[in-house]
Amino acid sequence: MNRIQILILLVLSTLSLSCQKGYEQEYKTFDEFNKKNERNKGWFPSFIYNDATKLRNISYLEPLCVFGKFNYKKSEFYDSIFSVNEKINFDLFNHKVEQNVKLKPNWFLDLKELDKLNVEVIKKEGFYVLKNKKDKTIYFILSN
Repeated sequence: MNRIQILILLVLSTLSLSCQKGYEQEYKTFDEFNKKNERNKGWFPSFIYNDATKLRNISYLEPLCVFGKFNYKKSEFYDSIFSVNEKINFDLFNHKVEQNVKLKPNWFLDLKELDKLNVEVIKKEGFYVLKNKKDKTIYFILSN
């Protein structure tokens, strides 16, 4: 191999490895999250209200996938979001998680331990969104 081929191989290897590592974001409060640029906030659903805390996600480019969650205080706001969007079956949310299970972080929802009586699931802005009414936590996944 000549030097150019070795250099090309090195660059391609680096790009391939960098795409496999996820980009993780974590914010304690909505204010901290809201100060970030739009590119970073684009990996979260747009309906996050100012009462959100413990916002967290990890995004991947290859394959395109995002896992995330946040806590909330004002149930009425999120109840209204869920009431005006079409409910989807829990199994569809579960399927999206299972499709990307190798990328799922350990802090994301354990679907096998979940009390399904206390959750609602919608699809909004391309995100599959699960609201745990008991814990006041929203989980979301974006996936092809």
